Amino acid sequence: MDVFEEYKVRKSSEFQRLIGVNKGAFIFLKELDVYKSELWTRKLGNRSSMSPENQILIYLLYIRNYETYLTLGKRFRISESYAYKRCKFTEMILLRCLNCPDIGSLKMSLETNLVAIDVCEQEIERPLKNQEDYYSSKKSDIR
Repeated sequence: MDVFEEYKVRKSSEFQRLIGVNKGAFIFLKELDVYKSELWTRKLGNRSSMSPENQILIYLLYIRNYETYLTLGKRFRISESYAYKRCKFTEMILLRCLNCPDIGSLKMSLETNLVAIDVCEQEIERPLKNQEDYYSSKKSDIR
């Protein structure tokens, strides 16, 4: 079973306590266009045997718990050196994607969930004049 699959089935609150970000922020990090293009447009070397979810997960676990690369490698069934390479590669891509100048600001933005999501919320105001045109008189029987 994939390591990410073990974390994905957990409740949202438990997921956030273990990883450090909520599921929405994790999915946002996984779906970044720059991250996807960086993963699949590399010309040199073999492609990684780890899924993008596991690559992000291994980095988030590293900065959350400061586990050694040996323990991360055992958890993900990879070698210690490969765990180091994947952590550094993911860190480099996330720095570039989130426009963070250094690792400290990246950690702070991930820990405080300051990952920018493009949403806009506007309050709809009630009409002040001619409210009867917008009001359904059928709703008056509701108790």
